[in-house]
Amino acid sequence: MRFMKPGMASFTPVLAIGLLSGCASSGITKENPDHSRAWNLTHSVAMTDLDDSTVPSDQIPSGLRSTLDMAIDVSYFVNSATLGMSLGDAFGLGLVGALLNSKKSHGERSTMVAWIPADDVDSRESAHLWLGDAVKDATLQAMDTLGIEGEPEFHNELTESFWHGTFTETLITGVSVDGTECGMYMKLYPETVSELRTIPDFIAPNIQGYQVIADDEYTYPVLAPWCASEKLDQYIEFAGEISKNLPETVFFYVPQVESDEQTVPPIVFDHGKALLFLVAED
Repeated sequence: MRFMKPGMASFTPVLAIGLLSGCASSGITKENPDHSRAWNLTHSVAMTDLDDSTVPSDQIPSGLRSTLDMAIDVSYFVNSATLGMSLGDAFGLGLVGALLNSKKSHGERSTMVAWIPADDVDSRESAHLWLGDAVKDATLQAMDTLGIEGEPEFHNELTESFWHGTFTETLITGVSVDGTECGMYMKLYPETVSELRTIPDFIAPNIQGYQVIADDEYTYPVLAPWCASEKLDQYIEFAGEISKNLPETVFFYVPQVESDEQTVPPIVFDHGKALLFLVAED
């Protein structure tokens, strides 16, 4: 099955009826040591539907057992020898099925996990524009590193809609040296930027900033990279390279992705590391 780019259909839900609701949850403020870093990061922005999978230590591939908090270098996923075997098989059904019981949409969408340091922006009202610029720059730097020729088709483009609310969008597309189309789509709702808060210490200690709340079914912050390839390694490599260039307090979550021969479980990209929703059980 061809891995298709999100195109606005897969990752941008359409609001058919009603007005957009406000954010109901503010997320955790302290790290929960009983959960993975992936869980803690996503729950810090109120993605509370997501949960960890507990897997016996002997089911975890030997190459991953020594990793800190299941933070795997992205190169693991783009190595054909390791990705050739489905990670679903390697970890047993527990890992790949970790989020299948989650409520509604949190586990099924590509979502930005972001806090914006107050010192980096002029005001709450401009914070989403700073974030948009940071992701755009990270994407273009990743494209340059990987030899993907392209540019933004539009950036921080403002839309005001009765049905969809007010949001900004960015779309960057390009073509790699082998002819594969890759790109990144981003959508941000200014209303999801919180009042000034203390950023959780496990993200950035002793810093004030703005939380980008991601709990709502419709007004969540989208960050969706893609590569339209039969294999998943280009997509994972591109997403990982984008994450390397993001500010310290910005991450993103991607749902489980499958092709005919490969399965990659839900991941939080953390600056070149792939974080799994996995807790090892002795």
